[in-house]
Amino acid sequence: MPNNRDDFSATTKRILADRVGWICSYPKCGQSTLGPASQSEDEKINNGIAAHICAASPGGPRYDTSMSPEQRKSINNGIWMCRNHGNLVDANYSEYTVEKLRSWKNLAEEAAYRRLSQPTQHSQVSYSSHDLKTLKIYTNLFNYEYIQQLKSELFRAKVPTKLMDPIYDCMYFVDNPTYSFNATDLEDIRQELNNKVFSFNRHFGAESAGTIDYYDYIDLNLVRQQYPDRVDYYVEYIERTQKLAYEVTEVAMKFLNIQARVGD
Repeated sequence: MPNNRDDFSATTKRILADRVGWICSYPKCGQSTLGPASQSEDEKINNGIAAHICAASPGGPRYDTSMSPEQRKSINNGIWMCRNHGNLVDANYSEYTVEKLRSWKNLAEEAAYRRLSQPTQHSQVSYSSHDLKTLKIYTNLFNYEYIQQLKSELFRAKVPTKLMDPIYDCMYFVDNPTYSFNATDLEDIRQELNNKVFSFNRHFGAESAGTIDYYDYIDLNLVRQQYPDRVDYYVEYIERTQKLAYEVTEVAMKFLNIQARVGD
């Protein structure tokens, strides 16, 4: 079956990536697209794409009939992006125009040049005001003091309701677009945190019953009296609860570390 696409060559793709330091060209994304593969010491992961500014084939996003095949597959018609943003600009091509993408490409290459010419200055991702505000919401919710409390909780007969309140608040945020991030790195952490929170809550909720000031949880003394053959099961269940809570705190600390770098 014939291929009617004017695709970039492997060399063109590599040069597009090299010219921006393998960092996504979408403004304020800052996502690195090349790194080591965890499963092998001699392999790498490339999660970037060489996106066409004007589509490679008829019917594609921003297709220009006046261009020749050579022009469509030339480096001038390409922009390097992470996969998320590469897919986004093609899915919503009426918003992401040819002029806008070419401007972004130039800005990304200029930023890469500045990083080369100012090697002693550490680059820092600049987040939007919305992202900074949302980051503050999450770091207030999962502040350092709370994280230490969640880490040290034994999860025995009674668990304070105030310990679970941030967990439920976080779950409330999940489907509310107000609390999503524009920056890919922050949104990835949010999604990871959501997954950890849901796993913890599903496990905790299966054995808890709420009251005004605390949740009734696993009373090992009562278990020993009434269900002596189930003691080991509930000891392991508590240990699993502690492990899931710890995993929540590890992800939440990522937000605190970013907050410490960008400041208030």
